[in-house]
Amino acid sequence: MSALDGRIQQVQACPVTVNETVCVQAVITITPDVTVGEINSFCIGAPNFVACTGTPVEECTFTVSQNICVEIPLTFSVEATATPNGVVCGIPATGGCTAA
Repeated sequence: MSALDGRIQQVQACPVTVNETVCVQAVITITPDVTVGEINSFCIGAPNFVACTGTPVEECTFTVSQNICVEIPLTFSVEATATPNGVVCGIPATGGCTAA
């Protein structure tokens, strides 16, 4: 808006589109998660009245693996802000704008 002879004048807006090519990246971390369901145990045969063969230990451990296909939906986007950075003034003149 500008004041001219005490009247408010509407200044023509000049829209422009600008662009910047940016690379957006993300680090994806996949952490294993295993949920144990209800555990069942079953007797095999009749009870024995002899010691087990082998050396007794506190616990039995073993590894089980499963291949899993993981689908990870990603949406890349950016936010942009425009901050005024001053103005360079020209020479004032009478009359309207002329196309260059």
